[in-house]
Amino acid sequence: MNKSNIEQQVMASVAVVYMARQLTSATALKVYALCVSLAGVAAFVSVPHVAANFFAVESGGFSSIATYLLSAVTGTRLVVQLALGVVALIGVSFIVDAMRLLITTPRRTFAAQRA
Repeated sequence: MNKSNIEQQVMASVAVVYMARQLTSATALKVYALCVSLAGVAAFVSVPHVAANFFAVESGGFSSIATYLLSAVTGTRLVVQLALGVVALIGVSFIVDAMRLLITTPRRTFAAQRA
């Protein structure tokens, strides 16, 4: 085995490990859970009917929308409620991650950028 074959095998192994880490990262797992939850909601709920009802109610203002959303969520199956809860938790988690990233990212001053 020559050096280039060994290098290729090592780099292929590194690429496999890198992809495995990316596919099992926290963000990737959140996206997987989000997709499964949304697919579950779509399987149990008639999304076009919900959208049509929502657009019929939206002209009533915020209180009508809030009442509609509350009755839509409470009037559905437990599986859908759980899936919506997972979607909400993942959404909050993404927002928290984004805020944490914005807060912890070092800021450069204008003078430091010019130097």
